[in-house]
Amino acid sequence: MITSLLLRLRMLQWRKRQRRLHKRRYWVHPVNFVRAKHGVYHSLYSQLCSYPQKFLDYFRMSVETFDKLLQLVGPAIRRLDTRFRSCLSARERLAVTLRYLATGESFSSLHYQFRLGKSTICCIVRETCQILWEKLQPLYLPHPTCDQWLSIAEKFKDVANFPNCIGAVDGKHIRIKKPAHSGSSFYNYKKYFSVILMAIADAQYQFVAVDIGAYGRTNDSKVFKESSMG
Repeated sequence: MITSLLLRLRMLQWRKRQRRLHKRRYWVHPVNFVRAKHGVYHSLYSQLCSYPQKFLDYFRMSVETFDKLLQLVGPAIRRLDTRFRSCLSARERLAVTLRYLATGESFSSLHYQFRLGKSTICCIVRETCQILWEKLQPLYLPHPTCDQWLSIAEKFKDVANFPNCIGAVDGKHIRIKKPAHSGSSFYNYKKYFSVILMAIADAQYQFVAVDIGAYGRTNDSKVFKESSMG
């Protein structure tokens, strides 16, 4: 009993020492503290709205599309202010996510642009992407019905003179950094690490169904067979 108590006290002392060693130097880093004055969202967003082509170049979508997206996902990504700090607006969270998706920039790069912490940006992107999928998938990529398959087949026949075809399927390797402890699972025949995006497209080049995330080393036939599409 005494030994157990001594061990517990020793553990508490060790934890206190670790907390002292890793004590934060800043509550908010000075670089991030001036976000409202120098951050990209606060200094550039409203100006871009006045120049639609510049807005399109920056976010890869029009101002109208951005506002439509915000209406769909805004309530789900909105956060509440706390006693300690004001929350980021839904519009700013969406702007950070779309800039990441449009460019593939690192979180470190976005950290300096938007004057937000890297861990904060990581959470924003992950949460917002999940909400975007949940809100947009039923509207723009719903599960095809039998009538839709038949309609697609008719379109292929009219456009390409290819009867009884319900879609064109292919896979695309998306380059990634090697995940830790993954061995050669993501190493593909093109000699780099990737995940596979497999999709079925109709005669108008629009996605009908997708499967995302298969190991890069997997061949297309196996990906298709093991996916919900197969």
